[in-house]
Amino acid sequence: MELVLDPPRSVGPITLGMSFSEAEHLLREVDGYQPPQPGKWVNAGYFSYESGLALSVGQDRAGFVEVVEVWRPSAGVVVLFQGISLFELPADVVMKRLATVARVVIEDNGAAVVAPELLLALWRPGVPDDPEDFEGMFFQSALVAAPGYYDRTPDRFAEVKVETSREQQIDGQETLF
Repeated sequence: MELVLDPPRSVGPITLGMSFSEAEHLLREVDGYQPPQPGKWVNAGYFSYESGLALSVGQDRAGFVEVVEVWRPSAGVVVLFQGISLFELPADVVMKRLATVARVVIEDNGAAVVAPELLLALWRPGVPDDPEDFEGMFFQSALVAAPGYYDRTPDRFAEVKVETSREQQIDGQETLF
């Protein structure tokens, strides 16, 4: 199976901007979907598959898909961006190929790579010191976001003024404590 990333538009059958409930329905219909085990709590928007592939779908406040993160499958699924196999090729090769089609920003000494204009980000747990370090040799996740995803207004809770007990006192009243 192939899962094609087309940032900032889609990830496989999921179109950024579609309703979250429609995305949930589509992802439950993908071959190999593994529903959560009875009694096990799973975040809304998290989907895992027999191949080891996992997807995490995030929604905006209006209930529309605004971000999809894809986690590396163990076998049977090829995750592609413009013909580049994001998880099967070594991360250094992916970075070089990605740089031929988009501007890339290398972060955390190569553990993360971002193509800002595409709203595409790739991550691995670290850069390998040893050529035998399999985990750091390959990217482990890819994130595709909708336009505006990173242009957040300040957190709504940061705008709330929290009064201290002294400020809550009525003028002229003795301190309560």
